[in-house]
Parts: sequence; structure tokens; C-alpha cells
Amino acid sequence: MKNINEIVSKLLIDSSDNSEIVYDQQSKNFKSQNKVFSKKENITDFFCEEKNSDHVTSKQKNFYEDVMFPNYDGLETYGDLLDKSNKQSHLAAILDRNIKHSSSILEVGCGTGQLSLFLKRYNRIIFGIDLSIPSLKLAENFRLRNDISNVFFSKMNIFNLQFKDEVFDYVISNGVLHHTYNTEIAFKNILKPLKKNGYVIIGLYHKYGRLYTNFRQLVIQNLGENFKFLDKRTIDKNISEEKRYAWLKDQYKNPHETSHTLKEVKKWFKRYNIDYISSIPFDYHDTSKNIFEHAEKKTNFLNFKEISLMFSLSQIKEGGFFVVVGKKN
Repeated sequence: MKNINEIVSKLLIDSSDNSEIVYDQQSKNFKSQNKVFSKKENITDFFCEEKNSDHVTSKQKNFYEDVMFPNYDGLETYGDLLDKSNKQSHLAAILDRNIKHSSSILEVGCGTGQLSLFLKRYNRIIFGIDLSIPSLKLAENFRLRNDISNVFFSKMNIFNLQFKDEVFDYVISNGVLHHTYNTEIAFKNILKPLKKNGYVIIGLYHKYGRLYTNFRQLVIQNLGENFKFLDKRTIDKNISEEKRYAWLKDQYKNPHETSHTLKEVKKWFKRYNIDYISSIPFDYHDTSKNIFEHAEKKTNFLNFKEISLMFSLSQIKEGGFFVVVGKKN
């Protein structure tokens, strides 16, 4: 395999002047025609403000400088991460099983990089971007400690991506877009670096599945953390204090979030020429299924199915979440 920096440079472009971004061996930095993208704590900083800069992005950047989610408690080796992801993350296991070998993957909002690192098998190339240097530092430290050479982490703005058009086979954004100032615009942006016939996978809070969590948010935000017992995960002594803190902050004190429906996302897909493939949990509950194969059309009672998520125990426990897969036409 080529050096990861050489591979990465072929994917990048400076959005300010459309000049190529190359890796300079002497300075160990990426450069464009008029700019040097320096490193902060060993993380290349490609973050550029968008023209219409928003306060939500700034707030989220500050929030995730403090909240690193998920953390690396008890994870020292890639084997530890593999074991954790296979046991605890159905989505990670499904993606690993069904994403093609030797493919290129962009994870938008990779956080501490666990999904990107988990997917590193089978000669894949993975690019993880986030706006939090502390989170990316955790990811990079794990990568270096385990001598993983086909994953690259950098700081980048979802509203001002520094990628060429149509360079990735898969774009994943799991639990991120609903924390941006405009979820639909963020979704539109992440489609640009996706190849034609490539797949986009997004995970979002669900409007109805999130209702019980919204109720808990109101109680905890207005009456204080003495009411955090409403979410058992925040008081579970089997979970480390650091993880409980991160969950409490992420679920109940996040400065901005929105929630959506599958019906709404399908409209986005139609608007931006994305073919709807499948959704979890609406099409698939069984983790043995290939989510990149067209689900059987089940348009009847979709509204009822969406509303019924407010009574789903798994949705109540996990904070109300759904995943949608599409293919770029």
C-alpha cells in the first residue's frame, strides 16, 4: 500500500481557491497553493470557516473539546476494539461485514475514531474528520499505538469540506448531522465527495423515538442532575465514571440537536438524487441482513411505524435513533 499521506493528498482540494493540496515531505505538512495546513497535537487542521459562519458550529466545537465520546476505557489493542464493536455496536458489525474490501470510506464526525479504526480491515482506506482536537487525539494515539497505517484523522468543517468531488465509495455520518445548524444542508454537503453509485449512511435522532429522552432532558435541565436516575446508564456502576459523564453531557446537555423522521429523510434523498436502499429499524432488525441491498418496499403504514417508535424500549434506552442508507445516482 502507498504511504497514507500520498493517498490522502489525492483526495483533497483547497476550497478557498480550488488548488491541489499536497503533502510536503520536508515540513511534514499538507500545503495548497496559498496555505499551509499545520498540525495541532499531531492532527492536521483542515478546519476552515464557511462563508456564512454560524454560532452552532462554534458551540459544538467547544462542547466536544470537553466531551470525548465514546472514550477508550479498557481499549488498548485493536483486538479489544474489535471485541467491543462486535458485541456492543450492531451497526459497526453490519458495516464491517458488508462494506466491500479495498474501498475508500469517509467518516464525517468520527469523534474518537472508534468506528473508523474498527473498519480498517480488508485493505480499506478510511478518512475520519471531526471538529474536536481532543477527540481526534484519542483516535490518533490509538492508531499509532496499534500501528494502523490505512486510517487518517484530521480536523475539518462539515460545512467547508476540503475534498475533491466524488472520491469516496462510502460516506458515513453516524449521530452527527442532527448537531449541526442545518441538518439538510450538512447532508447535502457530505454527498459531494461521494462517488456515483457510492453509498451514504446517516444516523439521526428520531422525532418520535426521541420523545422520552426529550422529557428526561427537560427534567434534568430544569431540576438538576439529582434526576439523572431517570436514565439508568448515568448511574450504572458497571460503566466507568468517565463514560457516565460523557453520556450525561452528550444526551442531556448538548447545546444543539434536532430530530427527524424517515419520511423527511426520504424527501432529502429524492431532492439530491439519492436512491433509498434501507433503514434500521424500519426495514431491518436482523443484523445478518445486508443493509446495502434494496429493502422490500413497505410504504404502507410508515407514519404509524414512525409514531410507534415512542413506545419502543430499545429506542427509549438508546435515546431514539435510526439509520438510513442511500445510493448516489
